[in-house]
Amino acid sequence: MKLLFILMALPMLASTCKKSKDTEKYGYLRGKVVRSTCASFVIQVLNDDSIGDDGWKDIMHSNKEYDNVFSVINECTLPDEVKNSGNSTLVFKIREVTAGGCAFCQIYDAAPNAKYDIIDVSVEK
Repeated sequence: MKLLFILMALPMLASTCKKSKDTEKYGYLRGKVVRSTCASFVIQVLNDDSIGDDGWKDIMHSNKEYDNVFSVINECTLPDEVKNSGNSTLVFKIREVTAGGCAFCQIYDAAPNAKYDIIDVSVEK
């Protein structure tokens, strides 16, 4: 009997953990830069729990854990105001990665697996 219950509950549990890849449905998102290195630019989405990776650990900062994070694939296209935004909130749209990104340094910094291009980005005042 327990096995039947587990088998019935498993599909429901599995479907609730998946994050959407349909970026067309998203409007403007708000997020904070949680890490910026020469190899990755990592943003945590603040207003949508369905985007990015959950449980990502920042190996550069004592394995601090974040949810809803992704790597920006084309960091070199971002304005300096955004790159140097510090702890400010960013407002942006995302789109799926369609081409390769910029040239980066060769360090391994364990960036999140989720990768998006951000467009129409600004620093919230």
